[in-house]
Amino acid sequence: MKIEIRQITDESKDFHFSETAEEMEISAEGIKFPNQIEVDLSANLSGDEVICQGEVFTTLEIECSRCLEVFDYEIKAPLRFVVQILDTPLDIGDGGDDDFEVISKTDTYLDISQRVRDALVLEIPLKPLCGEDCRGLCSLCGANLNDGECDCKPDKSDERWDALKNLFGEQME
Repeated sequence: MKIEIRQITDESKDFHFSETAEEMEISAEGIKFPNQIEVDLSANLSGDEVICQGEVFTTLEIECSRCLEVFDYEIKAPLRFVVQILDTPLDIGDGGDDDFEVISKTDTYLDISQRVRDALVLEIPLKPLCGEDCRGLCSLCGANLNDGECDCKPDKSDERWDALKNLFGEQME
């Protein structure tokens, strides 16, 4: 996803990109990207800075962490950063700001692919849920409790308390 720098002026210019996850080299274990990754970005030149802001859209097929059902998860990630254009780019090293980038005036393109990848990865939930009210799986038989109750009768007694029950049982009689 590259933007030709000379297309950017002091008036806001809109860009739209659409690529597959394979084209962008994005992959994550247990996650599929069935749809294109869409990017809407506006950029404008302000002095020697390019101010970029927009959003990344896509749909993931991901497994619910409670019931293990695969479901579609919509991603809408913000994308905001500033690019400083200098005669000779400074070496800002690894301690640079995530929202700030430095490029040379001799560069003809601005590649936003890594920023799009980062925005997507940050929006992938660590514990995805198919719904807020997901009941998960039965701990005894493994049935999906979202489909209905299972026939399991959990043994609610704890044998560690049997001696105490026996003591109170004798006093109650």
